[in-house]
Amino acid sequence: MLVASLAFGAPALIVGADLLGLESGLGMTVPQLILAAPLGIVFAAGLLAAAAWAAADNGVPTGLLMRPALGVAGSWVASALQVLFFLAWTALELDFGASALLGAMEALEVEAFPRGLTIIGLGLIAGIFLVAGLAWVTQVWLYRFAFWGALALTVALAWMFLSSVDLDLLLDATPQASRFWLGVDGVMALGVIWFPVVADTARFVSAAPTAASGAGTGFSVAALALVLLGGIRAASVDLAGGDPAALLFDGATSVVAVVVVAWLVVGSIDQPFLFTFSAATALSTINDRLAGRIQAIVVLAIGVVVAIAVPRSTLRGVTELVVLFIAQVMAILIADYFLVRRRYYETDELYRRKGRYAGVNLYGLVAILVGFTIALVIRPVGPENWVASLESLIPGDLPLSETAGVPPIMVSMLISFAIYAGLGRWKIHDRVVVSPLRV
Repeated sequence: MLVASLAFGAPALIVGADLLGLESGLGMTVPQLILAAPLGIVFAAGLLAAAAWAAADNGVPTGLLMRPALGVAGSWVASALQVLFFLAWTALELDFGASALLGAMEALEVEAFPRGLTIIGLGLIAGIFLVAGLAWVTQVWLYRFAFWGALALTVALAWMFLSSVDLDLLLDATPQASRFWLGVDGVMALGVIWFPVVADTARFVSAAPTAASGAGTGFSVAALALVLLGGIRAASVDLAGGDPAALLFDGATSVVAVVVVAWLVVGSIDQPFLFTFSAATALSTINDRLAGRIQAIVVLAIGVVVAIAVPRSTLRGVTELVVLFIAQVMAILIADYFLVRRRYYETDELYRRKGRYAGVNLYGLVAILVGFTIALVIRPVGPENWVASLESLIPGDLPLSETAGVPPIMVSMLISFAIYAGLGRWKIHDRVVVSPLRV
């Protein structure tokens, strides 16, 4: 239920809109989305289930779970990049929520607040959740109220939006063959986005199979519904302005505006809380003194400032770039845990900075760098200046994602996985049998 509550938020809706209607999006058709979204969700759910299994099996947060595959020092770098990602995505969530709330006020013909003040207000609500703590948010807010409210309001939004859509016209659009696997790749990216949060929360589950099945199934239904809803809505209103929040209010009635606002409050306000909670958890694996709610509140406060001061395009570029890196980390973590070390980590050693997993795992570093480089060659992403520099170095007028429809995340993760699995099975010999039951 926790993972489903996470999926009932802005990221899946934005991904769906990105694939169809946004100015910088993929330009897919609705038939392509209907086929690509379920396939991408299956891949994403499989990744999250594997990560949740490993986290629950060892009972440690993501930063410690990465130590065998990356080494202690390598895990610190990965944790620092995760904090950067959480910070940028928290800012995007706050910006999205503020844009949507201001759009609702316009639809209701109510005088709007200043954008900065709206972002601060949303940040304060997330801060209250941080003060209340993870136990209250999961056991009270999510389980008793937010999940069911978000589910009901999502159904209401789907009914309101789809009842006014000419599906025959949308389904008759001519699909582009090169876009299909890019769409699958874009949906699969949701699994990468939620990977650290799912792993950080799955560690509290006592049984690994339960954690894996809960993460996979809970994510799948909610994320698929919102990806399809966001995509069909964006296509039906022909959105071209680059603002995903605008798709919710294009031609909306006052009733729709009220429902949308309720959905944002019920389904999305907890997400900045969980991102900043995971950011503080990642910081704690670097330095024990950086753990706790105060650090999470500091990250949230910085996220509020970033949301106000940094352009949305820059934030999107940073998150897309870091997601490529996290995807490679996720690939080698799964390869290390399930193939190389055969589901056995020395849990006590995960807490030691100078123990068995000290230093940098060079095999993991090589796999990550190769996969990350290949992903950027297939499709350069990041801030504008960074992308311009990459495009000047890559031969050809267009990247492979444009000319051949090569999915960057999927291909790069498969390559990272294969490289690390091969090197690990050949070079890493510290697997030990501690019980006849563990073979």
